[in-house]
Amino acid sequence: MPLIPCDIDRLIASADEILALQANEGLQLAKLAQMQAHSIGYIQGEIRAGLILGRAQLILGELQSALNTLQHTLLMAVDGSLEKVQLLEQIARCHFDLGDSTLAAKLWQECAQLAQEQQHYSPLIHAHIGLGQVYFGFENYPSALHSHYQAFDYLHTSSNTELRCRVYANIVVDLLSLERLSEAAAMLQRLQDAALTQRSLSTDIETYRLKGLLDLANQQVADARIHFASALKICQLQANPWSEAMSLLSLGRCDLADQEWASALAHLNQALDLACGLQNPHLLCKIHFALSSCYEGLNELHTAKTHLTEYLQYKQLLQPKVA
Repeated sequence: MPLIPCDIDRLIASADEILALQANEGLQLAKLAQMQAHSIGYIQGEIRAGLILGRAQLILGELQSALNTLQHTLLMAVDGSLEKVQLLEQIARCHFDLGDSTLAAKLWQECAQLAQEQQHYSPLIHAHIGLGQVYFGFENYPSALHSHYQAFDYLHTSSNTELRCRVYANIVVDLLSLERLSEAAAMLQRLQDAALTQRSLSTDIETYRLKGLLDLANQQVADARIHFASALKICQLQANPWSEAMSLLSLGRCDLADQEWASALAHLNQALDLACGLQNPHLLCKIHFALSSCYEGLNELHTAKTHLTEYLQYKQLLQPKVA
């Protein structure tokens, strides 16, 4: 029986639905849909499948493959279409994860303008999230919070619970960085309430991680350790190397707080192995700083200095680039 577009549409819908729970499986379904759509000249289906494939590759840490997929798919997208704006937003995400925050910010600003003009509110929210993360990376926490509250202001336009959770999560991190702990706790409760209405392992991981960060801010290291360990356990159910590395880094920070140097070294080296595989400079920056503290605690000052140098190099790489 020959393929028809509605068959491919169902496959694309399945790929999109499963992505939040099993990125590897979502990736395979998206690849199949993309191939089938191409074989019958169903361009709209090929574009939507390419978008999901790129998102899956991003989740799995395949950053360059994701960028290639999304840029190739962008060539097929119609100007002003929802898919074109979504593709631009995800391309910005690739550049951000690869360490080019300045280019990512430029693309997110372009995406936000196009989305506003065309009234595509979901990618508009994503773009404001991304811009906030750029500011956060530059340690401009008030501007990060402002951008994330801009995303918050448009949540009424979307019924996507996972997107709502992403906005809440980013606001929690901003508030923690500004030491506004009671506000962070209130927003974290909103995140937990929203998370109850959906099935997303990524949201569950992030919720536990944020609970742990709030615990650490309140100097409740034992509780933080439990929450970070829960996040790490969920990571093992879904291939998500970035979240796994962040969970290991967080456990390492608990060890540092308790001066458990050997355990810290084990957790941080596992995180470093994952981060090196991802080539994610944001992660590498944080991990080298923690390793420097760890080796200082072990009185291995030469090694501590080596990791501090690595940290400073990555930190410099992540600074705004002047045109």
